[in-house]
Amino acid sequence: MDITRVVTRADLEDFHAVEGAAMAHDHVGLPGDPLDEWLPLLERPEMAGELVHLLVGREARVPVGTVSLRIPTLDNLSAVNADVTVHPDHRRQGHGRQLAQRCLAEIRALGRTRVFCAAASWPDRRPLGQALLDDHGFTPVLDDTRRMLDLREHPPAARCEVPVAYRVEQWLDHAPEELVDGCAYLAGRMTLDSPLGEMDYEPERWDAARYREKEQAAVDRKRMRVVSTAVHESGQVAGTTDIAVSLSAPEVGYQWDTIVDPDHRGHGLGLVLKTWNHAYLAETSPDVRYLNTWNASSNAFMIRINEAVGYRAMETWTEYQLDL
Repeated sequence: MDITRVVTRADLEDFHAVEGAAMAHDHVGLPGDPLDEWLPLLERPEMAGELVHLLVGREARVPVGTVSLRIPTLDNLSAVNADVTVHPDHRRQGHGRQLAQRCLAEIRALGRTRVFCAAASWPDRRPLGQALLDDHGFTPVLDDTRRMLDLREHPPAARCEVPVAYRVEQWLDHAPEELVDGCAYLAGRMTLDSPLGEMDYEPERWDAARYREKEQAAVDRKRMRVVSTAVHESGQVAGTTDIAVSLSAPEVGYQWDTIVDPDHRGHGLGLVLKTWNHAYLAETSPDVRYLNTWNASSNAFMIRINEAVGYRAMETWTEYQLDL
């Protein structure tokens, strides 16, 4: 198999074809990202603290597999988030093993020593790529569950009443200037407060500049962010949630961060933010039917909120770690 770096649109189209076929084959309501979201990476592979390297494997010029490396550039400087995908029509032919070996070689060449990856599993079959993970010494460190909400079956619930001393601010893409510092602070808390199991993952450092880069990266990759934020009467950003929607394939949306500051928990702000943001999504992007979210299996609080608004479990995603 010939494995090459993705550097041209033709390369990216081959990469995209493999990713799309695999997602359609393996998952319900979880398509591959549209090509429009990948194209900006050809000219600017580093955005918002992450460098992306893509590779495609071909057999007799036919694309059969891919490697995706997401390389942190601001923190976790020893780590790489890696994905290896094989086209469903070309599995069980050794392609995955060749791609995995090339993946680890690329990571070593970068001077990185820690690899994170995720593999999906269902009750009736082993995780995708289990043999490869075992053979290379990966250790399971965290179980997540993907839940999906069908907005046709469960239309957005009425907005929950906002507690006294709080208000909800909503926007698309870019936070108001007076709230961006608070949003950046909560983004940094995601790696402090979210369950990480046994992952050796360092807390991320966020400030307003990094948050603005995240906003612009989403815009550049043709994603619209629908955001609802709870603001205390003191002016402190107490909690936030955002949903990302592809502008070219808006039927499926993705829940990104949801977090409430520890000083403001106990007021029901998590459910307030979810119901307000789902209603705002229906107003601003009515073509969205499915929403996907991932929660650590140990995050009982957020799971209760998500199931209360209609999310239902689809499959488990196990996070794995390998120290080289």
